[in-house]
Amino acid sequence: MRNIFRCHRRLFLSFQSLSAMTTLSFDDFLETPQGQMLLEWESAQYDEIVADAFGYSALQIGCPILNTLKENRIASHWLTDTSFERLDTLGQSSRFSLVQAESAWLPFDCDSMDLVTLPHTLDFCDSPQQALREAARVLHPEGRIVITAFNPMSLWWLRQKSIALGCRAYLPSRAVPISLYRLKDWLALLGFEIDRGRFGIYMPWCHSDKAFRRWSWLNKAGDRWTPHCANLVMLSAVKRLPGTNRLEASPLEMAADIIRGRKPVPVQREAHKEPPSVN
Repeated sequence: MRNIFRCHRRLFLSFQSLSAMTTLSFDDFLETPQGQMLLEWESAQYDEIVADAFGYSALQIGCPILNTLKENRIASHWLTDTSFERLDTLGQSSRFSLVQAESAWLPFDCDSMDLVTLPHTLDFCDSPQQALREAARVLHPEGRIVITAFNPMSLWWLRQKSIALGCRAYLPSRAVPISLYRLKDWLALLGFEIDRGRFGIYMPWCHSDKAFRRWSWLNKAGDRWTPHCANLVMLSAVKRLPGTNRLEASPLEMAADIIRGRKPVPVQREAHKEPPSVN
């Protein structure tokens, strides 16, 4: 019996260690070399794009460790996250107004934000389309939305799929990337016009800064030859209002406007004639 108990205990510990190997939270991922590279690239992209966004209120949904509104000059900054512990770590020193809320159900009025950022929010959301719909609801017309996400066609995600073979997790285990084509379709259905897009980090899976530096030449080559195989994707879009059709006035109304001086009298111009050529 004692030997049977020891065998069961070893089997349980082996399963527990295997579960720990295949599970990686997003916060722990950001402490890895690939996570630090992600923070560096996305911070530079957000700083460049949000710098020229103006208005009264800006909202960041998720990922409190990455300040996507650092270079933005809008006075009111809001941050929402599902975890109260992550929000509490920011404390009173943060410039954000902190709100604990689900990304799919935001406690804000319609058309109340001029800028909305979603740093990997859709990768970890149970209902990504509903979260994107909520972001569109709170965004003011002509406002800007900026999204960063993992690319399911990348080398990093290919390495992540090896978890099924018992390998250690390389990306956050809860991440479910959305294809770029589907994300573009969702934005188009919600009335967004994509005006900027970036692909970043083409290097394969590595576990050290030295190995990443060895493959750094792939960033320039991949951006030119295989942009859709980048590990990270950034999209920036503007919320457009549906176009309106101008109703032409009736002939009687046009004549009345001309008599009252509200509309200039149309003058027919003579066609310009070319002088005859002299042979």
